[in-house]
Amino acid sequence: MMVLVAFVAITNAVERPKLNVVPVNSDMAIVAVSNEKPAYFEISIETLSGETVYYRQTNEPVTDYNKIYDFSNLSKGNYVLSLKVNDTRISNEFVVSADGLKVGQNKMTFDPWFAFSDNRLKVSFLNFDQGNVELYLYNDEGLVYQSRLGRDFSITKGFDLSKLGKGSYKAVLSSASNEFTYHLSK
Repeated sequence: MMVLVAFVAITNAVERPKLNVVPVNSDMAIVAVSNEKPAYFEISIETLSGETVYYRQTNEPVTDYNKIYDFSNLSKGNYVLSLKVNDTRISNEFVVSADGLKVGQNKMTFDPWFAFSDNRLKVSFLNFDQGNVELYLYNDEGLVYQSRLGRDFSITKGFDLSKLGKGSYKAVLSSASNEFTYHLSK
């Protein structure tokens, strides 16, 4: 019974926004976002090499966002439209071609959870890509620790940092498709 309560609490705490990208014609698409609770939305468009060609953040928490985007100024090629709502991300690959826009399927991911207390760094991550996940720990002088966390779907690890000196550190969790950063001080 306790496991069920914990599972319900965790799933209810996670944002579940909806993203729809609907081509209107060969150069334009409607981007519609909805979320149950008001939140700040971040929308970006990047090339597959990671170059940001568009970025927008809502000015205030909202539950709905609708806009017609004109992609006629984009070069022919593959792009990723990304939506970030709190710790939830939805990405959608699309292609701009002479034949018009081709929109792929949405892919939802969640940012990892980090916590640091009592000299222990705790990390939890849902690895939807099931690619290799690694953790890197840096101080002002560079890399001080790294660990391969594996390819499992659910990754939960703890690290004893008691032997590290006082100072500021940056933990970087690297997955197949993202890097996530967490700053901590000892």
